[in-house]
Amino acid sequence: MGFLFGSPGDKYSKEEKQLSEFDIKRMVSQTNVRTLAIGEVELVERTIIDRRRGDGKISLRQIYEVLTHLKDTNKISKYDRDGLMKVFTEYFSK
Repeated sequence: MGFLFGSPGDKYSKEEKQLSEFDIKRMVSQTNVRTLAIGEVELVERTIIDRRRGDGKISLRQIYEVLTHLKDTNKISKYDRDGLMKVFTEYFSK
């Protein structure tokens, strides 16, 4: 059924934008996702940083896919992913 209606990630843009390592760390560490432990914060930061292309660009869809993989492997919760996506969506909308 998901195929007929698209995946949840389809609502996020595939357009890649420049996102510095500094900005990633600032957004992940300053989020209101209080359930993220220090180790989880570092894991999320590193995973997103590693996912960027060589030119430092990444899309919201790619961030969603990275965070969903972390959720699916029980590294972060669904609430962590959703809270982080809200932070990144607000940043990308500027």
